[in-house]
Amino acid sequence: MALLNFALPRLTVLSGDENATVRVLIEQLQSVQRTNALKAGYYDGKQRVRDLGIAIPPHLRTLEAVVGWPGTVVDVLEERLDHNGWVFPNAQDSLSLELIVEENQLDEEFSRGHLDALIYGIAFGVVGKGNEGEPSTLITVESPTRMTGIWNRRKRAMDSALLVTVNDNAEIDGATLYLPGQTLEMTYGQGVWELEDRKPHSLSGIPVEPIVNRTRSGDMTGRSEITPAIRAYTDNGVRTVLGMEIAREFFAAPQRYILGAEESAFQDAEGNPKSAWESYVGKVLALTANEDGGMPSVGSFAAGSPEPFLRQLQGLAQLVAAESGMSASYLGVIQDNPASADAIRAADVRLEKRAERRQKSFGAAEGRLMRKALWIQDGADPGVTPLPIWRDAATPTRSAQAQEAVALVTAGILPADSEVTYERIGFSETDRQRLRQDARRARAGRTVAALAQAADRAITPQVEEVAGES
Repeated sequence: MALLNFALPRLTVLSGDENATVRVLIEQLQSVQRTNALKAGYYDGKQRVRDLGIAIPPHLRTLEAVVGWPGTVVDVLEERLDHNGWVFPNAQDSLSLELIVEENQLDEEFSRGHLDALIYGIAFGVVGKGNEGEPSTLITVESPTRMTGIWNRRKRAMDSALLVTVNDNAEIDGATLYLPGQTLEMTYGQGVWELEDRKPHSLSGIPVEPIVNRTRSGDMTGRSEITPAIRAYTDNGVRTVLGMEIAREFFAAPQRYILGAEESAFQDAEGNPKSAWESYVGKVLALTANEDGGMPSVGSFAAGSPEPFLRQLQGLAQLVAAESGMSASYLGVIQDNPASADAIRAADVRLEKRAERRQKSFGAAEGRLMRKALWIQDGADPGVTPLPIWRDAATPTRSAQAQEAVALVTAGILPADSEVTYERIGFSETDRQRLRQDARRARAGRTVAALAQAADRAITPQVEEVAGES
């Protein structure tokens, strides 16, 4: 990832306090550029591992090897963080909320935010009014490589934030400063920064929410899942793979020795020395007796086995699994006997707990962001915070989920057509909408049938009375 230089000069169109805030934010954004680039490099498998200068021959140092453990560590956790719809507390109308989710494609947008938060430790959700052709209430998730903010621990909110925009050529072309009561949009071109617009807003804070991974009381900037330990194990793994690749050259073509051969055995017809490969596959196998009549002695050295490298990789993979809280099977460490279903679930217990913790913290931030979106859309605080519905972080089978739901319905704990019942079974939002429509049609059909029966009962006595009189 290319490093950017966020040099934003003092702007005369901004107040002294605004310029001071911009300066602090720019310095903060600049300070994390190399760290963020390092984490992205490990996730993408593009990080160059330092050569120790011991085991790799100089002419083989251009070889490249990749071990994708950091990407696996992040992806395995992120894959368990899927939304399954949204719910409004106090049974409020959620139609406007569903429209915002659909227009902004928030399932995909928040998924990208989860990924950034797990890689870098933090991501930022931003809400505002959309321009022409955009959603009327626009929600985006921004990377910490281009955005930063100042956290107020007492308010549990951000005091300010800065987003630097980049064009298709990876060149800075603008910035947006988020402050209480207003949003400042600035543009950059021809070496000049200009203030384009000041947009007021009625929010109590700023229209930005951080999505933070693994916060601590003394550090609210979050922590990446690509920890120093993961990076060190990956470096060792890459060097092991590279060493195995170099060793392969030797055990694929074992070194041989020849004693008592004439020099001409290694020369061509013109007397020029042959290459090592020509000698190996050619006259080495068709040597003649020397001038004393003795036959050359030919032998080979025992080839090295790749087994030590594979064992070392397996040990490193187990260390990565322990650090990340996942089963080593996710990293390709397969046992001779396949694990049972109970063993798989037991191995995933810690990973499930980690995913549930992320669902709680990420969901709270996303809920606050959705509340701000409704606030901007309606011009007033909705008074409640929407909450995302998460898919189960575990890996239960559909039949197990259905059996659990049947038991709860049978015990009278859940109604058969409850939204909670549908969620426990694992139905998607689309499935739940279709079930709600079917239930409404069924109720309407039962109502019509009941009215018809009531009408029949009302007519029948009159017919019997007339028949009695006659």
